[in-house]
Amino acid sequence: MVSHDRMFLDNVVDVVYEIEYGTATRYPGNYSNFMERKKENYNKLMKDYNAQQKEIARLQRIVDRFKNKPTKVSMAHSKEKAIEHMVKIEAPDRFDTRTFHANFEPEKETGNDVLLISDLQIGYDHPLSTVNLDLKKGDKLGILGGNGLGKSTLLKTLVGQLPALSGGYHFGTNVQIGYFDQQMAMYSSRKTVLDDFWDEFPNLTETEARNALGAFMFTGEDVFKNIDMLSGGEKVRLALCKILKRRPNVLILDEPTNHMDIVGKETLESMLKDYSGTLIFVSHDRYFVRKVANRLLVFEDGTTNLYQFGYEEYQQKLDREAEESAGSYRKTPAALGGAISQNGASIASGKASGAAEAGKMDGAGKKAYYNPGKERSKIEKKVKRAEEELAVKEEKLEALKAELLRPEYQSSYSKLTEIQAEIDALEEEILEDMENWEALSQQLEELEV
Repeated sequence: MVSHDRMFLDNVVDVVYEIEYGTATRYPGNYSNFMERKKENYNKLMKDYNAQQKEIARLQRIVDRFKNKPTKVSMAHSKEKAIEHMVKIEAPDRFDTRTFHANFEPEKETGNDVLLISDLQIGYDHPLSTVNLDLKKGDKLGILGGNGLGKSTLLKTLVGQLPALSGGYHFGTNVQIGYFDQQMAMYSSRKTVLDDFWDEFPNLTETEARNALGAFMFTGEDVFKNIDMLSGGEKVRLALCKILKRRPNVLILDEPTNHMDIVGKETLESMLKDYSGTLIFVSHDRYFVRKVANRLLVFEDGTTNLYQFGYEEYQQKLDREAEESAGSYRKTPAALGGAISQNGASIASGKASGAAEAGKMDGAGKKAYYNPGKERSKIEKKVKRAEEELAVKEEKLEALKAELLRPEYQSSYSKLTEIQAEIDALEEEILEDMENWEALSQQLEELEV
């Protein structure tokens, strides 16, 4: 199935295929698992890319330092070949670059009391519902309910498109409304995007208009597209661009995520969560409601119920009621302790100073005399041993990386995690060993001088 309904994907599917940049990538699990794994993959690839760039720079320093020294030229050549033969990792593209953004902050603030609704009856020929509501500054009210119960009718009444049948409502001081109507956003026109935007903001320069449109992903030649040529998602973005350009302090949105792809929905979610004004919105997208709303108005069988919490708590309430009606009471599991014990022991480590080494006593209790030749021989042995250990670890690292690509492991998240943990630990060891090798090589170089 193909779907943009993230809640549906979370509840139904057990594998997700994402088509991006001409390739399809398989992710086991539901939508939330997919997003978590995708982010992990990006972070892992970026970490590997940065680690490889650091390794290339380190090897190049060795090449530059020793390529003109007769006794080390072979080592320099081997490191140069290592750079040449290395399978280069490309810097990963961010998966969220194609998103829109805008200044969502209101031009002016409202008072604390934003909207008071008293026994408001809404409808056309006959009342659909009666609504009571006291909305405060900063509230984000999600409106839920089945089709035909009056959700969109309430919004149209609040913005003056429909008269109230009885009762009333009152907006507070300094309220500036930005209203999005899903039907009005889908209009047809032969005007270009730029001309359509200019009709509403004629005082803007072309640069200012294009900057505003660019914030909603209308860049370059996109601004010269006819409205008729836009997709549903593009029309929604254009409508939001015009609304938000006015910087309202109360947003009233009717199904804003309809026609949007998942990236667009998640961008809008993030923007609305950060919005400091007051929000009233209707949506059937439960995932969107869960992310944004902190209060709910639910239309149910001719009545409306106001809940002082978001969608997750509301769903938990419905689940409890369903279980209670079936005679099955949920038992809340006891907390299993909040603390995780940690091993506070530390391992002391240190390096003997050159002065202490030089002042070391021999077996007879006499001070040993410094012998440059003997010291050089000792360090040469340490360098050789360090190189041998590095070669073994680098070979093991390549084997682990090959194992990570084995087809039979691609569906096993636990196995891939286990192998990756070994790779990360080994790379840290190799990095420490290389730093030790460089320090020894520097000491040897100084003795030769």
